[in-house]
Amino acid sequence: MQENRQEKKKGRESIFLNEYFMTAACIFAFAAGCVSFVLIRIDGDSFSMFELIVKLAATIAMFFAFRKYDWDVVKGMMGGVLFSLMYQEAHLVLAQLWGQEDFDTYLVAGIQGSIYLSAAGMSFLMTIIITINHFIINYAKKGNPENIIFNRMAIVFKFIVYGVLLVANCMLAFAPVVLWKNAMGCLTDIAVLLLLVCIESQLDSFKVLRQEFLAEKKQRRNR
Repeated sequence: MQENRQEKKKGRESIFLNEYFMTAACIFAFAAGCVSFVLIRIDGDSFSMFELIVKLAATIAMFFAFRKYDWDVVKGMMGGVLFSLMYQEAHLVLAQLWGQEDFDTYLVAGIQGSIYLSAAGMSFLMTIIITINHFIINYAKKGNPENIIFNRMAIVFKFIVYGVLLVANCMLAFAPVVLWKNAMGCLTDIAVLLLLVCIESQLDSFKVLRQEFLAEKKQRRNR
């Protein structure tokens, strides 16, 4: 019974567990990003286009860096992708929703407008929390996070917020192009976040395997 549990645990810690899911998340992020790029181009927002290009370029570079096992590059790219998400969400909340569109408009728009504004703001705050927790507290202290896959509560809550943002977006009376642009942008971010989670879990799996290898090496040396 004990051996079966250990085998199951090792299966969960396998470095190949998330390999296909990670590839699928990267492909989905790229595809959704390309559709979003076309819609942004129609809308004529050159700054959002620049943000999207930077985010997708960093995401693809991160994926290939992981496949080449360049750990420092991967960690740096993960920080770059999270910073891109944070900057993009800050621009959405502070510049577009609160600045150009007028903060009061979304409160007057009723429940769905208030939900959309709150979800966008909460998504921005959660990205800040995840970035600080992961790269400053964990990597700065240990070199690898103790709590696997970022801060679990923060990452789960962020996925929930993304879902709320998508639903609220569909309820608002935006033009079809704006609706699809927001939806595809949100789906791109969800795929990017899934890719980050996959890579982080695999980095942790490599850490577990390395510890096991060092333990075996120590045992052989003692013999």
